[in-house]
Amino acid sequence: MRKLKKIFLLFLVIFLISTSTIATIFLFAQEQVEQPELAEEESVQGEEQEESVVELTADQVNYDKENDLMVFVGNVVIIQENTTLTANQASFNVDTKIGQISENVKLVQEDITITGEKLEAFLNDKRYIFENQVELIQEREDNQEEPDNMKWQCQRLEIFTDTKNMTATGEVVITKKDYIITAQEAIYNDAEDKISLTGKVKIEEIANNRQISGDKAVFYIGEDKLEVTGNVKSSIVLD
Repeated sequence: MRKLKKIFLLFLVIFLISTSTIATIFLFAQEQVEQPELAEEESVQGEEQEESVVELTADQVNYDKENDLMVFVGNVVIIQENTTLTANQASFNVDTKIGQISENVKLVQEDITITGEKLEAFLNDKRYIFENQVELIQEREDNQEEPDNMKWQCQRLEIFTDTKNMTATGEVVITKKDYIITAQEAIYNDAEDKISLTGKVKIEEIANNRQISGDKAVFYIGEDKLEVTGNVKSSIVLD
C-alpha cells in the first residue's frame, strides 16, 4: 500500500507541474495488501486479485497533502467499471477512497440513472449515498416487451452498484405504468426483483382506481404481485 501511495504521489507531483487544462487522475479503489500466508496460498492456487481502477477527469484539481485530500472542480467525470458519475465538484480522501460529490450530481449505470443534490461515494465498496431531491429512473419492460420504466423519488438513496440493491428513505414515491407507491422506506432486491416497503405504505392501482394501505408490503415487480400486512385498508370504486 505504501508503495502504491508513493507511486500515486509521484504521479500527482508530475501532473501538477504540467500545464494541461484538464486533470486526469487514477485512483486504486481496491488495493492489494500482500500478507505472507495469503500470498503463499494464492501462489499455490494460481489466483491473483485484480485492482479496480477509478478514473477521474476535471477542469482543475487541488491537492491538500496534509489532509491527503484531492478536490476536483469543473466538469467532473468519475468512471468505475460500468458506472459513470458526473458533477461540478468532488473531493476524495486519497487513502480511504471516500468522496463528497456535489452540484448537478448524476450517476449512470446500464439501465439506471440517478440524480441528486449531493452524494457520498465509497469507491472500495462500490457504495453510493445520494441525498436531497433524489430521483432514480430504472428502465424496464413488461411481459409484452413494452417500456414500463420505474421512477423513484426520495430524500436519501443508498445503492451498491455491483448488486444494484438499494434502499430509499424519506417520502419515498415510486411510480410505474400501473401503480403509484408511497412509503417511508423502500428496499429493492435486484436478484429477487422485489421491493420491501415499510412506514405508511400505500399502493394505488391507477387503471382500476383501487388503493390499498398498510404497515408493510412486498411488491414483486415482474409478477405484479403484492403482499400487504398490518392495519390493512383497501378501497374499490364500484360501477
